[in-house]
Amino acid sequence: MSSFTQIARKSLFAAGLSIGASAAMALPITLPTSLIDAEATFRFNADAADLMSSMGIGVSALGNTVDDGSHWNFMMPVTQVSLNVSLFPASIKPISGAASGSGLLIHGEGGALSLANFGLDFKRNVLTADLGTIDGKITKTFDVFNFKVTEDLHVSTKGGLSMKMQLDEMMLTQQAQSAFTWSLALDELAQSALPYLNFGSLSVDINPSLRFGVSSKPLVSPVPEASGLGMLVAGMLAIGAITRRRMRA
Repeated sequence: MSSFTQIARKSLFAAGLSIGASAAMALPITLPTSLIDAEATFRFNADAADLMSSMGIGVSALGNTVDDGSHWNFMMPVTQVSLNVSLFPASIKPISGAASGSGLLIHGEGGALSLANFGLDFKRNVLTADLGTIDGKITKTFDVFNFKVTEDLHVSTKGGLSMKMQLDEMMLTQQAQSAFTWSLALDELAQSALPYLNFGSLSVDINPSLRFGVSSKPLVSPVPEASGLGMLVAGMLAIGAITRRRMRA
């Protein structure tokens, strides 16, 4: 066998290994989902809702977020998802998700805080948000909740690409416990419950049908000093009502 033939065979073999490795490697793909029916629904746990209600703490929808009327279930349009796609073996795994333009205002007699532009980090199983505290400061991509994935990403191609996922046991991170305690002026009893309180669940449901009127622009929702809290809550509720009327029009 000539040296040229040997070199050619080795080159082909190396190329085959390279192609095989590339096919087996998971490739990251980011999909904008503002224009399709992609929703994440945050449902507050009954125990969390009861505890917050007993302390006079309520939750209001901001931006793209829609309250289902119960004041404890909130639908937030998903604006982007990132996935790892592997061909051999065939698999799709979530990397991250985003609900830009959505937010929640958590308010009570002693103070308030805002959570806006939610993100899901599946490498750490953490829900993040831009945190607005009572002093008017905003902390970007703040770790709010740790969570458990109770239903892995389910993908269907019947009638178009659809995805579903279920996240449960939303527990405040240590940093978030401190932020909630300070911004809401929680008493010692409430503070002692925070590390053990399951705040609820998040259901992700993405379907291929089109939708319109959802903004992927990041929401800016700072929380001012306590003296302006009443005006803030009233203003935010009015803005939310106007936004929802325009979306329905």
